Amino acid sequence: MIAELSVMFGTMLAVLAMGAPVFLAMAAATAAYTIAFWPKVPALVIGQGFVQGLDSYSYAAILFFFLAGEIMNTGGISDRLLRLAQACVGHVRGGLSHINVLVSMVFAGVSGSAVADAAGIGSILIPAMKRAGYSGAYAAAVTAASATIGPVIPPSIPLVVYGLFAMTSVGKLFVAGVVPGLLMGVFLLVVSFWISHRRGYPARPWGGWRELAAATGSALTALLMPVIVVVGLVGGVATVTEVGALACLYAVLVSTLVYRELTVAGLWSAVRRAAVNACAVLVVISVAGLFVWIVGNMGVARALAAGIGDLSADPVVVLALFSVVLLVAGLVLEPVTILVVLVPLMVPAVAAAGIDLVQFGVIAVLATLIGLITPPVGFLIFLTAVQAGASALSVVRELAPFLLALVLLLAALVVFPPLTLWLPSQFWP
Repeated sequence: MIAELSVMFGTMLAVLAMGAPVFLAMAAATAAYTIAFWPKVPALVIGQGFVQGLDSYSYAAILFFFLAGEIMNTGGISDRLLRLAQACVGHVRGGLSHINVLVSMVFAGVSGSAVADAAGIGSILIPAMKRAGYSGAYAAAVTAASATIGPVIPPSIPLVVYGLFAMTSVGKLFVAGVVPGLLMGVFLLVVSFWISHRRGYPARPWGGWRELAAATGSALTALLMPVIVVVGLVGGVATVTEVGALACLYAVLVSTLVYRELTVAGLWSAVRRAAVNACAVLVVISVAGLFVWIVGNMGVARALAAGIGDLSADPVVVLALFSVVLLVAGLVLEPVTILVVLVPLMVPAVAAAGIDLVQFGVIAVLATLIGLITPPVGFLIFLTAVQAGASALSVVRELAPFLLALVLLLAALVVFPPLTLWLPSQFWP
């Protein structure tokens, strides 16, 4: 088994080191294994693997959630959410820093994608923060850190991927992500307040209760998006794919009839961006079908479950060990790759330890998202650094306290299961 795993993962990491896309690295790894250990992989399985990787109606939800977020972003949602955040915390010292976190929290209920959040919010707030006297590196850091909230608060594309691979209710995962997602915002706001007071960052004048009421009313229709998603799933009204389609319809209606900012050209642009983003996820899932079949046939999951069982039966210890593994994997792999390759191997060991798969799903997603803001390949670091015109190294330095806050929250989720399981238990006793 060790030789087989070395061929698979060694080839994948070597191809990744050459700068190739993840799906090509995984395809190369499966090809190398098939050639090296022929005929362990029948020719029929090779063809079926790529098809079965996407053989689920629920995967259409990924495209729908991407599209809903793109439509509402194009249709004027960002400006309204920014106005609401400014009315809430703009008058506090370091207001723009806190606004950045708060906008990410409310935008998370629309997008479900960390990259989309960082790109959309960063394009507006990073220049504004620089004009107000914040350093470019700090503006980039707070944008990158707060963007990780997006895939935890529902709707969440990574939670959809995890739920389908771990055969766990996506509705329960969405509800379980609400409290941890809000806590991410709280933890990051605490860091933002501390840094802002320490450095003496500026504040804006208080706009008054009338401005707060007007901003809330303007953003209310956008804020209903996550409510529609959660209520639809919890109430059993629709499947996750149908809820995604309803979210798209709602986004079109709000952007055209309420905000009146979505044009035909804007809709077409949103469709194209959503298609590209969804394909980037789905092509990895497709190639992962055969990759996971091969690794599963090796008996890695059984061996891992047995090894963890021999090491410790304490659920907290097991979760802590897997969290560390996922954090380390996040240093070199993107979240979707980890969720479709590594996490399915961990699920049997997690179940054997008596850990709720919903709790593990939220922890796994958070751990992989932290990888987006950790070097050497943290994508959000480089995205926001370019937006801010700052060096990646300076952004990493500014990210340190935010990164520590998220790791502490991850530890809290490991030690205190009710943080993730209490809210779902209210709907599924």
